[in-house]
Amino acid sequence: MSTQTTESLPGSSQRTRSCATGLACHRCGKRYELADTVFACPDCGKGLDVVYDYELAARHFRDVPTEERPQNIWHFEELLPIVDASAQARVGQHSGYTPLIRADRLGAELGIDNLYIKDDSSNRPSLSYKDRVVSMSVARLLERGKTEIGCVSTGNVGTAVASLAAKAGVDAYVFYPNALEVTKARVCMALGAKVCQVEGNYDEANRRCREVAENTGMDFANITLRPFYAEGAKTAAFEIVEQLDWHSPDHIITAAAGGTLSSRLHKGLLELQLLGLSETDTTRIHIAQPSGCNPIASAIIAEEAEVHPVTPETAAHSLAIGAPGDGYLVIDAVLKRGGTGGFASDPEIFAGIDLLAATEGLLTEPAGGTTVAVLEKLAAAGRFSAGDTVVAIITGNGLKTLDEHPQKPWPAKVDCELDAMLAALGELKGGPTLIQSAREQLGV
Repeated sequence: MSTQTTESLPGSSQRTRSCATGLACHRCGKRYELADTVFACPDCGKGLDVVYDYELAARHFRDVPTEERPQNIWHFEELLPIVDASAQARVGQHSGYTPLIRADRLGAELGIDNLYIKDDSSNRPSLSYKDRVVSMSVARLLERGKTEIGCVSTGNVGTAVASLAAKAGVDAYVFYPNALEVTKARVCMALGAKVCQVEGNYDEANRRCREVAENTGMDFANITLRPFYAEGAKTAAFEIVEQLDWHSPDHIITAAAGGTLSSRLHKGLLELQLLGLSETDTTRIHIAQPSGCNPIASAIIAEEAEVHPVTPETAAHSLAIGAPGDGYLVIDAVLKRGGTGGFASDPEIFAGIDLLAATEGLLTEPAGGTTVAVLEKLAAAGRFSAGDTVVAIITGNGLKTLDEHPQKPWPAKVDCELDAMLAALGELKGGPTLIQSAREQLGV
């Protein structure tokens, strides 16, 4: 490993402890300068990865104790790609370090002794895991001295871009596909972002947004800034291991859409081992997708190296990416770690939402319901041994998707008198509990 460090970008007055040294193609390995604006390899078309000097990073970690580090995504700044300290200071200061919750009641329902929830539905500022990745994109934008940022989104990228751009003082433009969770678009507008919905699914909108970026010069958080965007995802892996007292869990399960989170969990675990902070090579990664859009899970189960694009048909709109750009990276990561993929129907997804809510008091969106539903399937199939530590990542908050959830019957407009209220109470007590109805739907 090289000990050469990266020079600050032009205009930087002070640099961070980042040990990033450049960019490299995932497939062919061709190298580029960290300051380069390229985001995909011109030779093979694959995405770029950030390369680090791990020997230098290990020394920095020894020099700065964990208790002296900020409790946010910049806690592990040596392994993040932002070198301009002023850019870093303007974004992500309250993102990350979400709670790792012991989920005893959900674990009891599923037969998992040591189950934890990594609750990114409480991430800040926009209540999803996307605050991690978009923080990197906005910081990179600030490094480059630009004042406009766009994104194409199935939901949570848009709200994260709107929130973090507002805080950083840059203009945000959000493009949504024809199928979306409408509340998220309304949130973007409430935060001052300019929003456009296009006639086309996410994959079609993504291709057109790339053309918009090429024609206008506008940076898109998850397109032109993608190498930096993706690095934010691995902070979830760093935090999970540290929150378990530097013991890597036996299993991590998360929902997958474009593949950024699940593939970078793998990279983050590898980096912790490279720095000597934890033994992580036995941790298995599992991914969950809706049955109506499961190109990555299907490829993993078939042990294929590439995904076959599908046309999404699912109520889990935030997971409705039929041609995931990082799909091949997810397949590689999951199979190398001995994990697997699984999928769940829309009714099972909403039952997963209900089961998490009824057992742990956490309201998640369909992506989180997908994770819980597939977690149940893996537990029932015997994928977890007695005593295994299992971490399920809940990536988004259900308050933003309540309009998408199936309606539950309830006594409404009951007369405000004792007899009527007692009758309504008796009706409520006589019905099934939320846990019972969720278990029935999941076949538990």
